[in-house]
Amino acid sequence: MSRAIGILGFGTIGHELTTAVRDGTVSVSAVRIFDRHPDRVEAFVEQTETGKISVVREVDRLLDADLVVEAAGQGAVRKYAVDILRANCDLVVLSVGALADRSLRERVIEAAEETGRTVFVPSGAIAGLDAIKAAGNGEIESVSLTTTKPPEGIEGAPYLDSHGIDVHDSTEPTVVFEGTAAEAAEGFPSNINVALALGLAGIGPDRTTVRIIADPDQQQNVHRITATGAMGEIETTVRNSPSPSNPKTSYLAVLSAIELLREDRTVRVGT
Repeated sequence: MSRAIGILGFGTIGHELTTAVRDGTVSVSAVRIFDRHPDRVEAFVEQTETGKISVVREVDRLLDADLVVEAAGQGAVRKYAVDILRANCDLVVLSVGALADRSLRERVIEAAEETGRTVFVPSGAIAGLDAIKAAGNGEIESVSLTTTKPPEGIEGAPYLDSHGIDVHDSTEPTVVFEGTAAEAAEGFPSNINVALALGLAGIGPDRTTVRIIADPDQQQNVHRITATGAMGEIETTVRNSPSPSNPKTSYLAVLSAIELLREDRTVRVGT
């Protein structure tokens, strides 16, 4: 059954999702878009022949949709996630790093349980979340993520600024962060949401370890996951091409969000 969806944010992923609707890749009855800069959304809509896509100037206008996709950053999750769920909308959280905040995470879960709605977290730019989730039915001993990105893929991150790290200073691969998934999500809110998704799928954000490497010779965003436990060992490596319009976003993350919206089929593959 075709759904009405709301899109909160019209950056790289919001734009691509709307394009997928326009092109018929994602089938919906209507799309409403809210962005702090409505003029750029209106310019897109004016070039679109379908009458399904519209711009709203208040977030509340999104809440009569069946599902809302958050694509506006961690601040938007903190500000709107609970209200979206309490308005009886399902919610797709792309800036999942916001849920590193235990209090917010608990309030989001509570709101979903009270309303019977669902919070979706796409796999994003990594592979293997289905295996990590399955392994959680047994005992998982450790989960780690090593992410390597070109310097421009992480420049401007709060962690780097607060520690006085200039990622363009080094001429060789340099470890710029080591810590937990929760700490990574807080320090790199626009760059490493996959770390929190991995933490939620497995042993938790505070036990999942993360290393971030800036490599001036790297043109892709590389995510390597290792996990050990009763299931044996899991190792996955994904070498992502950056989105053509934003080097901080992996193109696979865009495709992952599109696929989630298409998953209303009779046969579903994967956990």
